[in-house]
Amino acid sequence: MIISFMKKDLLVLFRNPQELLILVLMPLVLIAILGFALGGVMGSDTEPISAKVAFINHSNEQEDINAFVEKVKAEGLPEEAETALIQGADQLRPIQILLDEVFGSKELKEIVKLEQVKPGNLNQIKNDDSYSAVIEIPENYTFDILSSTLLDEPSTAAIKLYKNEGKEIAPKVVEDVLMNFQKQMTSMTVIGKAGIQLESVGSAKLGEIETVTEREPINSLQYYSVGMSVMFIMFIASTLSSFAYREKQLQVFNRIILSNTSRWSYLGGIFFSIMIIAIVQQAILYGVTSLVFDVVWKDLLGFFLVNLSLSFAIGGVGALLTALNFRIDSEGVSNFFGNVIVSIFAFLGGSFTPIGETSSVIGMVGNFTPNGAGMAALLQLLQGVELSAIAHHIFYLLVFGLIMITVAVFSFPKRGDAI
Repeated sequence: MIISFMKKDLLVLFRNPQELLILVLMPLVLIAILGFALGGVMGSDTEPISAKVAFINHSNEQEDINAFVEKVKAEGLPEEAETALIQGADQLRPIQILLDEVFGSKELKEIVKLEQVKPGNLNQIKNDDSYSAVIEIPENYTFDILSSTLLDEPSTAAIKLYKNEGKEIAPKVVEDVLMNFQKQMTSMTVIGKAGIQLESVGSAKLGEIETVTEREPINSLQYYSVGMSVMFIMFIASTLSSFAYREKQLQVFNRIILSNTSRWSYLGGIFFSIMIIAIVQQAILYGVTSLVFDVVWKDLLGFFLVNLSLSFAIGGVGALLTALNFRIDSEGVSNFFGNVIVSIFAFLGGSFTPIGETSSVIGMVGNFTPNGAGMAALLQLLQGVELSAIAHHIFYLLVFGLIMITVAVFSFPKRGDAI
């Protein structure tokens, strides 16, 4: 009997071309518009950062080290302590570290082009718009850092940074680099005050740097293919539940009940109809995006399981909407879901923009929506993660669908009330 109801629902939908266009054609149009229009927003489409930075040094590091050594010798410290401080001063060369290990690193050299400029050219460089930033090292900088780090004296050393406000990203990158360098120097000061030899700190392996994940970047067409698909799958629930209520208005449902057919067969037919239509819709959308926009799914098993569990969850939502429509004898629940709730869920789930990256709270809330959980799982599949890494999303969608079905069963009117 459920199969007969499923056939009925499919025929009703196919006889409404306007609804079919909304469920299939509209998401494809939006994928194309958003994918191409917002292509530069996504990570893989952005242009590389390039910063030209002037480095002006008023300090002579070797002279500062020599001055510090003379200061240490004049303190009259024990020979062992004196030797340790002199060795520490020779190892802790902040300007050399900044030039060779920070800006000279492979990663930063690809981004920042550092030019050492004579101090007398400072005003000329500041007026040169080709520079993103100017770094100025004050006199006696190394001497100050060594005295603070090794002798626990107050430090007055401060690096000056002149930023070109006409450039947005590059000056911020340089500022962040200098901030991290300052934190490193502060850490060295704390280590020195704790009596730890700098030589042992430098040679010890304090930790291991690993890449958390090496995922493929998501481009705009991939992102919006998933975003629009998981958004428009929710409209199936509101559309089919509205059709069901109209059948009640036209006395079709009443005739079904009078024919001694179980109301659970009718509700089950709604649930499975929505599932089948959702699976077909997703197959069409992802099939077209694969052929036209080159959105390729390598893990077909994971792709199938995520979409099946998402369709199961949406089927449960549709069954609940149908039950509530029948309970209050109004189509308002379906209309409210389609016009309001879908938009809210799409926003929280990230269908329009990856809003979860700006707020961890919104990201967490978004993953509790069926579309958000499905989108998170599908995007991770596109990035090449294993199925086990998204199993919790699949499990959540199945549990969500079961909860919706259970609530729908308890909400659906009894036989006498339904008529």
